[in-house]
Amino acid sequence: MAIETAKVIAHSSQPELVAIAGELTKYRYRYRGEIQLQDGMQYVLEQAGYQVERERVLGPRRQRGDLWIDGLVVEVKVDGSLSAALRQVSDYMQCATVRGVILASTERWAKTPLQHLPEWGGKPFMMIQVQRQCL
Repeated sequence: MAIETAKVIAHSSQPELVAIAGELTKYRYRYRGEIQLQDGMQYVLEQAGYQVERERVLGPRRQRGDLWIDGLVVEVKVDGSLSAALRQVSDYMQCATVRGVILASTERWAKTPLQHLPEWGGKPFMMIQVQRQCL
């Protein structure tokens, strides 16, 4: 699964979020769709010692966080707009059980960190770009 090291774009005061993002961006992933990318990311995190829950139901609107690590959500996007992804993050940030969110995407928009949003509603937030492995 791992063939190249990628750069972490981190702007967060939360060391846990930075550590998780660092693990996720160490590798390039083979995938056909979002579920396969989530599988690869879950594998990486579990090999690093994290306990990962998939598709945890959050909040009154019953939205599902892709990967859940002890109160931290990793939302995975392989397509779609930044504005749509940020609306989803906003919903997560309103949940009392969420301690922070990483928005992880393969899209170009994820390459540029949102420096004005190191926290969101008092909770840490960061955005990372994950890379696809070429065959």
